[in-house]
Amino acid sequence: MEKLSAFIFRVLAEHGVRHAFVVTGGGAMHLDDSLGSETRINYICNHHEQASAMAAEGYARTTGALGVVCVTAGPGAINTLNGVFGAWTDSIPMLILSGQAKRETLMSSYDIPGLRQLGDQEADMISMVKGITKYAVCVTDPESIGYHLSKALYLAEHGRPGPCWLDIPVDVQGTMIDPAKLELFQPESKQIQTELITLKTECQSILEKIAHAKRPVILAGTGVRLAKVISEFNELVMSLGIPVTTAWTHDLISS
Repeated sequence: MEKLSAFIFRVLAEHGVRHAFVVTGGGAMHLDDSLGSETRINYICNHHEQASAMAAEGYARTTGALGVVCVTAGPGAINTLNGVFGAWTDSIPMLILSGQAKRETLMSSYDIPGLRQLGDQEADMISMVKGITKYAVCVTDPESIGYHLSKALYLAEHGRPGPCWLDIPVDVQGTMIDPAKLELFQPESKQIQTELITLKTECQSILEKIAHAKRPVILAGTGVRLAKVISEFNELVMSLGIPVTTAWTHDLISS
């Protein structure tokens, strides 16, 4: 048996996560404790949750690794939204773990019209973030943590990357679970196959258009970094010898 919060950070460590950005709080007490106990992950404490989210975004940009954020319930989680939105628009892989009020005091557990808050610092984070995340869920069933965590990790890093959010009530965080009995997310086996002949033709067409352009310029975006082809991109730039400008990813070119 293993505490659910400890399971989360053990899985993250085994996934290769080595840094997490955190502002501690009572709503995330078990998450905070387990993060501190996982020796393979270095936690970086910030003064504000917005700083944690933006630091995780910058970390993911520069290292190519998953940015991990751990914050408390309510206002703590809400403070991360600017950083999460930045990761959403720029396709940055990020996992946000937020604490939440215990299940017995969640508004969703009752039918009370007009009620805005019930649990201590409760906020309906999933409704707030579902439009700026690839996957967002409140984990109310401890036995579902394996599925939700594995799905969040997969979606954050596969396809077009982006932030995923797990909102975890404090009583769920401290629940003892049997990792061997947990169901895991199984992604569909779909491989994008590129027709090499078509690709060659398309590249040739682009080169012809550049050759006949009066003022050719390359506009490079985040996709160059996401595809991990920065060195190939720089080689192309030197070969073509035409001006280059960038979108937000200004560090794609060194000179």
